[in-house]
Amino acid sequence: MSLISLPTQFKVSACQLRLSVNTRVSASPFGGSEQAVDLLNDRWLMSVELPPQAAADGRWREAWLASMRGQVNWVALHHFAQPYPAGTARGTILVNGAVAQGASSIAVDGISPSNGTLLAGDLFSAGGQLFMAAADVTASGGAATIRIVNRVRTAISDNAPVTVNKPTALFRLLSSTGVNYTPGLAGGLQLEFGEYIAP
Repeated sequence: MSLISLPTQFKVSACQLRLSVNTRVSASPFGGSEQAVDLLNDRWLMSVELPPQAAADGRWREAWLASMRGQVNWVALHHFAQPYPAGTARGTILVNGAVAQGASSIAVDGISPSNGTLLAGDLFSAGGQLFMAAADVTASGGAATIRIVNRVRTAISDNAPVTVNKPTALFRLLSSTGVNYTPGLAGGLQLEFGEYIAP
């Protein structure tokens, strides 16, 4: 299994990122009351569309799709529609204290400006995982605790770097498709990806 680079020609016309949560819900056969169990193995799914291009561009698309080898290899993807946070938090941001598996918040420091913000829906990565802020947060003295919508899948060490500009996660290609040619054109593609979860 290998990391496959994203070609520079990979231009997206539409993008959707959604969270898949691993839950189990059971209902009582008597009163109908329900119990939900969160198994905490959250996973990002992404759909992207590539627009039609000149027929010659179909070649790199075919080569790249084949190099993914179905779901064997993976690619680093960011949210193409929202590559940067809406908030003002930038700088050399680090995790502030080890973060346990299953945590629902992450403490960070090193935010610049010292009162920088992350807004609900802003994405960031840490410890090889992609996270989404659940609520607006304003740093104090460059430090903040960020509530996240998805749970921490693997523990993160203290001082792990945090990326807010084009944060990525590793994804497998879930869809099986090829390039459809019409005279002079390589047709558009709709691709489905699922976050790669390391063993």
